[in-house]
Amino acid sequence: MNKRLWTLAISMALTAASAQTSCPHFILEAPMVVNIEGHFINVKNSRESIDVEWRHHPESLDTFFVNASNRPQFNFITAGSYRYMEFPDAKIKRQLGTHHLKETIGDTPLKLDDMELLANGQFLCKNPTEQKSNVFSTALSMTWWSLTADTLPTPQSVTMRGARKETRTFTIRQWRNYSGSTLPTLVKLESEQYNGEIWIRSAYPIQALQSDPLKKNVAKKAQPQQPELFRKIPMKGERKIPLILKLNQELLRE
Repeated sequence: MNKRLWTLAISMALTAASAQTSCPHFILEAPMVVNIEGHFINVKNSRESIDVEWRHHPESLDTFFVNASNRPQFNFITAGSYRYMEFPDAKIKRQLGTHHLKETIGDTPLKLDDMELLANGQFLCKNPTEQKSNVFSTALSMTWWSLTADTLPTPQSVTMRGARKETRTFTIRQWRNYSGSTLPTLVKLESEQYNGEIWIRSAYPIQALQSDPLKKNVAKKAQPQQPELFRKIPMKGERKIPLILKLNQELLRE
């Protein structure tokens, strides 16, 4: 194959690949702040927890503020085409490639890949004659190959299949409307090696970030006015000694 044909073949392959990644499916369309909490029994049969604040920007960077039990806090920032992690306490940034997405978040069963899918929803474009409408093939995931929902648009069960024949199922117990966006609020996660519960504590438009109901400082209650008996009364000069103490001092001198 000469150089021109080789260049044409590469160009066609890249065009086909880019066409396949042009069908994103988002669980969240509007710019929102979502506070998520999860508790798990991991592959080591130990209890782990996670607390995540997800700031979703459909047209910009998504940021996840992550607190996992017994691990340093970190931020995961992704634009889809690139991503990195920040460790605020150590003032360190770590650039991430797609191969890093298979890393777990602390000792929880969740992976960086899960946050990437939430933020950018990168799935392949499939012809309906080739694939059912409730089956989605991931485009760039390093962990999960497919996602199957029992019904759309608000499934009760979602199964994900991936590398090493790993399978996990999300059972969605409740959907709730948050400022026009419908999200799964109570979710049970099950796999052969781990299980857990995930729920949304709050979700609201990103414009209302400053008024996060979970982060408002509780106003300090006004201290009750002390009765006269317990007030500190400033005195000038030497402190006066009560009469009873003076009498005791005189008796001791005798």
